[in-house]
Amino acid sequence: MNSFDHSIDEYYDIIIVGAGSAGVGVGILLQNLDLSYVILEKNSVGASFKKWPKETRFISPSFTGNFFKMPDLNAVTPDTSPAFDLLTEHPTGPEYAQYLEQVAKFFKLAIETEVEVKSIEDKGGCFLLHTSDGIYGSNFVIWAAGEYQYPSTNSFEGEHLCTHYSEVDSFADVMGKNSVVIGAYESGFDAAINLAQVGKEVTLIDNSNYAELIKSDSSYSLSPFTRDRMKEVLDDIDYHAETRVEKVKFENAKYLVTTNDGQTFISDDEPINCTGFDTSLTLVEDLFEFEEGYPLVNRFDESQKTQNLFLVGPQVKHGTALFCFIYKYRQRFAIVAEEIAHRNGIGPKTLEQVLSQYKYNNFYLKDLSCCDDECVC
Repeated sequence: MNSFDHSIDEYYDIIIVGAGSAGVGVGILLQNLDLSYVILEKNSVGASFKKWPKETRFISPSFTGNFFKMPDLNAVTPDTSPAFDLLTEHPTGPEYAQYLEQVAKFFKLAIETEVEVKSIEDKGGCFLLHTSDGIYGSNFVIWAAGEYQYPSTNSFEGEHLCTHYSEVDSFADVMGKNSVVIGAYESGFDAAINLAQVGKEVTLIDNSNYAELIKSDSSYSLSPFTRDRMKEVLDDIDYHAETRVEKVKFENAKYLVTTNDGQTFISDDEPINCTGFDTSLTLVEDLFEFEEGYPLVNRFDESQKTQNLFLVGPQVKHGTALFCFIYKYRQRFAIVAEEIAHRNGIGPKTLEQVLSQYKYNNFYLKDLSCCDDECVC
């Protein structure tokens, strides 16, 4: 029985918003704990991955090491492996979506697709989710919507003249001889590399200096996969570090990109905007408190402002530890599921039976102090 006084169309004890890697991953645990849940997805399972450019691949490698307590870095459960399923080390976005679809089918997850969550109301511990398919009610909400479908478009004047990285179907389709890529880190370098590989003269403008920034934490430094690919096309890329774009304008059939140091770069086609992504949390920002752009969560990844609202996925952050890759945020699925199960009266014996595999295979990160470790060499 639910505790709502409002007229609702459907009720579940737990609603997960988003059927990407985070939503599917935590959904499997709720299923194994025999909890009443549903996953609401506005498109299809793995929809964001299906939107990746044709050439883009995972920077984290997939390798089947599950038998040796070293699960595939891109797996969402301890007993599956994209490397085994897809037979590739660095999957494309559509390939990874295929893996998620197969995992969801195997575990018979309760997923309702083409249901867009438009807003959530907190009714004192109970939630009303206003969707494109009516009003859903729940006692718990797990926000698992990602970032890729929410491109950042407020970094400089004239951004509307650019093509955001997330809008590129294939870099081979980019016209013209000269291309300007604005913003670096992984998406910027990926765009520059792919454009250079199809014969473009590429200018890469980096507000920081990611080419030389080296850190132990992969959330703050380029991946080895990207650096290896960069070496192959280094001579074909005009790289400008610590340079900020201030304006883009269109004149005489050319795109002019002006930077803070007075330089102007010319692009034959629309510049590629790689300044990053906003967050899906803009849809529920009144239910979270934020610090430096990141939502504040407690030790269960629950909103510090709204009880029973949990967060999974790349927006989770504790201190300086940013859980922005699958192999990081999957370690918090069991923490969230365990706490919700505990509040639902699930006993320790059942919890141990379900979670033991996750703990054994390093899918259960409860002590966050380990995230401060640095590599010695």
